[in-house]
Amino acid sequence: MWVSIMGAAVAGCSHPTSSAPPTAAARAAGPLKPAATADDNAWRTYLSEMGKMHGKDVQGHPYIYLIPGGDSAAATAQRKEEVQSVAFAIGPIVISGSLLVMGGPDAQQTNQFAMTLSKTLKAHALQGTVVLIVGDATQEAALTKAFEPTGATLRVVTM
Repeated sequence: MWVSIMGAAVAGCSHPTSSAPPTAAARAAGPLKPAATADDNAWRTYLSEMGKMHGKDVQGHPYIYLIPGGDSAAATAQRKEEVQSVAFAIGPIVISGSLLVMGGPDAQQTNQFAMTLSKTLKAHALQGTVVLIVGDATQEAALTKAFEPTGATLRVVTM
């Protein structure tokens, strides 16, 4: 299931979101955050654009994780599955220099996902990888400390 999400997210990296070029002010401000109720494709496009904006110096492959919002059983289960996916599937194959982007409609749940993930990863599992958390930057210090053992370069931006 996740492979198809990653494929769609990566495919979204090369497609513009509108036919008219953005104004200079819009480019400086970054992409427009979709509504919390927007579909997954809108959120993947947003995360892709945030990855482009905050990962310009990253030359490796982007991995985009859309973190579902809400407290439903399905959303909770999907977040748990995605932690496992990063920790046991993506983590071991991520090549140094890659970009891992995480975000979703609920900034607090994205940050909680990242904290849970950091506790699940083995030491040095993301060595040389840039992890971009699109969530709530007020928790940057705690997230940075939590990701230190992974070897990742952490970037936290407010959505």
